[in-house]
Amino acid sequence: MRTLLALGLLAFCVPLAATPGEVPGFDLRPAQAVVQRVLGRRAGQIELATLPAQDGGERFRIARAGTRARVEGSTTSALLFGVNWYLKYVAQLQVSTNGERLGDSPLPPPDAPIEQRARFPWRYALNQNTDGYTMPYWDWARWEREIDLYALSGINAMIVERGMDSVLYDTFRDFGYSDRELREWITQPAHQNWQLMGNMCCFDGPISRELMARRAKSARQILARLRELGITPVLPGFYGMVPADFAKKFAHAHVIEQGEWAGFTRPGWLDPRDPLFAKIAASFYRHQRELYGDSTIYDLEIFQEGGTSGDVPVGDGARLIQAALDAAHPGAKWMMLAWQGNPQPKLLAGVDRSKLFIIDIDHDKVPRDDRMTDFHGAPFLFGGIWAFGGRTTFGADIRNYTERLPRMADANPNMIGTAVFAEGMDTNPFAFDLFTEMAWRDGEVDAARWTENYVQRRYGAADTHALAAWKILRETAYSIPPDTVEFHSEREAGQESLFAAQPGLTAFQASRWSPEAMRYDAKKFAAALPQLLAVAPALRASATYRYDLVDVARQTLANESRILLPRIKAAFEAKDRAHFATLTQRWLALMDLQDRLLSTQRDFLVGVWLDRVRGWASTPAELRRLDYDARSILTTWGERKASEGAELHDYGNKDWAGLTRDYYMRRWEVYFAALDGELRTGVTAQPIDWFALGEEWNRGTQRYPTRPHGDSYALAAETARALGLAD
Repeated sequence: MRTLLALGLLAFCVPLAATPGEVPGFDLRPAQAVVQRVLGRRAGQIELATLPAQDGGERFRIARAGTRARVEGSTTSALLFGVNWYLKYVAQLQVSTNGERLGDSPLPPPDAPIEQRARFPWRYALNQNTDGYTMPYWDWARWEREIDLYALSGINAMIVERGMDSVLYDTFRDFGYSDRELREWITQPAHQNWQLMGNMCCFDGPISRELMARRAKSARQILARLRELGITPVLPGFYGMVPADFAKKFAHAHVIEQGEWAGFTRPGWLDPRDPLFAKIAASFYRHQRELYGDSTIYDLEIFQEGGTSGDVPVGDGARLIQAALDAAHPGAKWMMLAWQGNPQPKLLAGVDRSKLFIIDIDHDKVPRDDRMTDFHGAPFLFGGIWAFGGRTTFGADIRNYTERLPRMADANPNMIGTAVFAEGMDTNPFAFDLFTEMAWRDGEVDAARWTENYVQRRYGAADTHALAAWKILRETAYSIPPDTVEFHSEREAGQESLFAAQPGLTAFQASRWSPEAMRYDAKKFAAALPQLLAVAPALRASATYRYDLVDVARQTLANESRILLPRIKAAFEAKDRAHFATLTQRWLALMDLQDRLLSTQRDFLVGVWLDRVRGWASTPAELRRLDYDARSILTTWGERKASEGAELHDYGNKDWAGLTRDYYMRRWEVYFAALDGELRTGVTAQPIDWFALGEEWNRGTQRYPTRPHGDSYALAAETARALGLAD
């Protein structure tokens, strides 16, 4: 028997089951609250109800209830995804990572019932690195909106790394470390997730006790909301990470030094066979439980991007890591990445593979579809990773999602879900919307038709010019081929802007591991901008249109950098100083135009990023440290050895107003002036200390706007004229 709730009435409440798809009834009030926050006064126009599961799977149903719509779901996740399906495909409205178009008209009932089932039991979200590249200093209001969006997108598992500094602190205090030692060891928020994965420590410390307490309180708020919405929190687990000097305090401990990661000294790895391992693991999980409660999935990343097992048999070590997890949380799943050779076959052979939760982000570097064999039958989720470093690059390989994802599900009975795994969560709303929907689709999706529906709900009408623009975007930036770039880790990402690159006449990427060349036809892509500018005036006021217009204009300008730089190089090598001056002036003028364009959209303001820091600092000195943390992740990334020696600089580059003008543009001004001096005098220009220039910006105190200013449409039109795209 169904339980029906017209929003605003009391909800039927029974305990939630631990596994998706097994909920016979549930509290409707959390879902009601999401709809209320999203739709405001119109929330009462949708009735919510529970729906029995069918064959153990999640489902939703949309039907008419008099003059209103009724959405029923078998779980909170299914119910809210059903609400979003209704908004998208019945009401033709949109909630997205970048902009909303919700209108204010009455919400229509559906013409006919709609029913959909989840193909997979798990829909996971968040790369560990988003904690550094997107959300290190988010407040509750920003988190609340994001969680609402994930819930509406069907997400039912999400990692939470915030607050784990307190767990590390409390754990190692139990083993004799002093307050000061631990606060120097624990890294600040924008870099902390790399410490949790065993890559680094000790950056920009000491972390303050006040900050850890605030982060713990924030984490509890996030976790409470996830749990009430039926989203399983994934918490970091203990896999043996200890301070590098642990063996000095415990002379008989068997600690394997892990060397360096990108110029940083990695924490040590305690042999799981060592008697201390089980004791530390028990302390870790006890403190974590006291602070944040229990969960059923834990993230443990051993040998992440390097490291070594030393003389420890990998299978034996993995078995004991899993045993420690199981002792604290019987039956818990072990989340791990399929990435850069992990999980090792020896690891898979040593554990109970039925309890693994593998996020597969390695499936398309050298496309492999037989993951049943590769993972020895262990359960895995298909990972979508269209952005790295939180960069603003535009694009993805959507055929990987619309065609290959369902084929892999058909071929691999151990594929249990999908995983949104982009390293940045504030770009590419098109990719996010499509990818999250694929968990509820039975087969391949017609990308052309799906895009047409997307345009209609994003702009409010099937505008001819909007459809033409998005046809171009789908066929270029969103059809990145997987086989045209030399092997590297970022096969699904679009290329970066060379405006953001460390200056050089032969520059071909801003960050070391990004695509080396254009991933699509730049000229064809550019044709989308005049089409967007031609969209009917009545549709131009929406936040979704304005965001897309600026984003496409921004990327079109960025692509121009790859055309212009070789011409600048040729002029310099020809010693044609006048032509060199003309071309470099154009380069800087385009950068200035880009900064003015970006200033019109809040999503592209560095001031918003930096302003978030202020609410976390207790003293002026701490504010300086945290501001440095937030700035450096965008620029130098770390200290000189990491930034220059390991080439981590600019890995987190972003086309943002303020950052473009005061950092990227200044670098090119300095560089071009040096080259012009060489042409003028014949004396070879001296090398420029780019790290020092980056540190100057990192240590700066300039405040940047947090509110957009300027006319997005006018500046996008100016961009089209500047690039010769206007009629």
